[in-house]
Amino acid sequence: MTMIEPIAANAAAAVSMDTPAAPPASTSASASDAPGIRSGPAASTEIHISAPGHALAGGNQAASVRDHSDVDDSGLPDQAKDAIKRLRELRAQLARKLQELEAAKNATTGTPDQKRIRIAVLQQEIASLGAAITTTTATLNQAIRELSAEQQMLAGSLAMR
Repeated sequence: MTMIEPIAANAAAAVSMDTPAAPPASTSASASDAPGIRSGPAASTEIHISAPGHALAGGNQAASVRDHSDVDDSGLPDQAKDAIKRLRELRAQLARKLQELEAAKNATTGTPDQKRIRIAVLQQEIASLGAAITTTTATLNQAIRELSAEQQMLAGSLAMR
């Protein structure tokens, strides 16, 4: 029987704090009135994000659908398919949060208290994702127990991608 091991999130947070809500978007036609947008000379720097980076950031729904086509075409029961898809999504979210945590640790802006709070919030989110991964893994393991040996191998392989 194939058992899938959960990914342990190496983080524990002592503080949980909601981030402040963003102010409502301006209805003005001018972009310079929107929060966070400054008017000034146009920058000559261009940033290009690769297709895998864009998909990892969740900016490309087509890539997300394409990533699960192998699961959809696997012939596995729906419960196993759903758990595999959810596990993949949770891992991608965890990877993004770990990157955010690293960036927050290396940030030079804001006060030390703001930095500490941001790190604590990210650690709490990472811990929550780790718990969700553990729960989803348990669901997948339950679904896998009812499959043939060949389907178990297939499900394990799909879950690790």
